[in-house]
This record gives sequence, structure tokens and C-alpha cells, in this order.
Amino acid sequence: MLPPPLPADRPFTLEYAQRHGHSRRVIQGRRFQIIFAGVYAAADLTITPRLLVQAALLAAPGGCAASHHSGLLLYGIDVGTDLTPQLSTLDPEPIRIRGITMHRLARMSNRSVDGWRVLSPELCLSTAATRLNLVDLVIAADAMYAQRLVTPGRLDHFLHHHHGAGVRKARRAMHLARRGSESPRETYVRVMLELAGLPPLDCNRSFGDENGVLARLDLSWSRWRIAIEYDGRQHGLSLAQREHDIRRRERMERLGWVFVVVTAAQLRRPREIVSRICGTLAARQGWAPLPRFDAEWCALFE
Repeated sequence: MLPPPLPADRPFTLEYAQRHGHSRRVIQGRRFQIIFAGVYAAADLTITPRLLVQAALLAAPGGCAASHHSGLLLYGIDVGTDLTPQLSTLDPEPIRIRGITMHRLARMSNRSVDGWRVLSPELCLSTAATRLNLVDLVIAADAMYAQRLVTPGRLDHFLHHHHGAGVRKARRAMHLARRGSESPRETYVRVMLELAGLPPLDCNRSFGDENGVLARLDLSWSRWRIAIEYDGRQHGLSLAQREHDIRRRERMERLGWVFVVVTAAQLRRPREIVSRICGTLAARQGWAPLPRFDAEWCALFE
């Protein structure tokens, strides 16, 4: 009788395979790939960053949990560029596993996400602050609010009673985060403007007239009727969607609104974006804040 097939869409351990009747020799053959010591996957399975974190948890002792940006990834929040899985444990002498970074924490609060052990969202954000830049942390916090993983009040309470490494940067990211942000690029543009000294922006507020809602704006200053929209979809919109966007903007313009559209290509010239929007502010209110391109801003956006 043939053994049951092994998972084709996720990693598994050698012990799991042997328990289901597959020999070590078969698992180490061409049909499978090794990810970490004792952890395998089907040879044709593409190992995504998320699957890599899951494989790391299979390779690690049972008390470990996904942390830092790896924990955020299991919550569905993909930030940063480091692909090395980050795990945390209470063990005073964490085991070393090649290809995995292990961290020792004094205290841990965990959750189970689709069966995988992960630090709480608040602790993931705090630990991630030791490796992510400020903008990526704000993107992560905005996504946590959008997914209702944590409330601003709960995150504030945690970060003001937690004293681990990275907590100061995490607190700053929390103060820059906003409810209502719906995409990483929206957050990126907003933080770019606010760190340059421009006034705080509203995220995805709805506006209209006596007949009802006319538009939901990505970023806006309602006081001056200025809307800022990120458009990274220029080549993916249908003709009907383009016409809808045009009509929406025309209706808002008749109410006195002005639109500034930021495209993906323009993000390569961040100072021009800030200067253009400062010009719009000046035209609307008669003055504009002098943009502040300090060392931190340059490191984050240029």
C-alpha cells in the first residue's frame, strides 16, 4: 500500500514524512528540496518569504515564535527587504540554526495564526523596530489598524509600558500612524510629506454635497480642499474605471477641490513631490511651510 502524498503547498519535517511512511532516502531525492536541516518541501514549490518563516518554525524548538518582520509577515504585513526568518524564544541559550536568526526575549506574548506560533502584533512591531526603518514601521502600524489586529489605544498602552530594544522608534511610528490608510504607498507618501514639515493629512475620508458622498479621497486637507492621490495603477485600469475617476474628480473640483496626483514614477523624485504640494498649499492659503529635508528625511526617501 502506497503512503499518503506529502503536502505540495507547504513545508514539512523529515519526521512528519517518515511518520507517514516515506523513507529518508525518498525525501532526500530529486522530488523534494531541503529548506532547513530536517525541513523539506516539494521540489517545484516556490518558497515565498511567508513559507520560509513557516519552515523556520518547523526547524526550531517548540517554544519559538515568529517575531520582528517575520511575525508581521504571518499577520499578512509584508515590510522590509530582509528575507532571513526571525524567531524569538525565552530560552536563555537559544539554539543556533543556519539561515535563521534567533532572539532571546525576557517576556513573550504569543498568538496562533493559522496554526503558527507568532508574537502578539504589538510585540512584533516593537521587535521589528530594531531592524526596520521608520517608514516601514509606520506602514506596518497602519496595516495593523486596517486589519484590526490592534487598536491605537491598545498599541499606545503596550508601547508605553514596554521597554525592549526598538521601543522608542516603535513609539514614534505609532504617533505617525493613522487609521484609514489602505495601502503601503499611501502611507509612504503621507509620511514623506509630514516628515518634511507639512500639516497632518486625513486618510480616506469621504466628502460630498447635499446629494450624498461624491468621493473618498486617499489623502486630504479638507480645510484647504486639497486632495492628494497616489496612482500606481496607470497601466492596469479599465477604460470604465478611468472615466469613473475623471468624473469623480470633476465633481469634486466643482466644489472647489484641487487634486494633486502622485505616480509611482514620481516617487523617484521625492523633493519635487514635496515642492509641488507646497506650491499647491501656498496657492490655496497664501503661505506654505518651508519643507524640511533633514538628514533623516534624506536617508528615508532619497
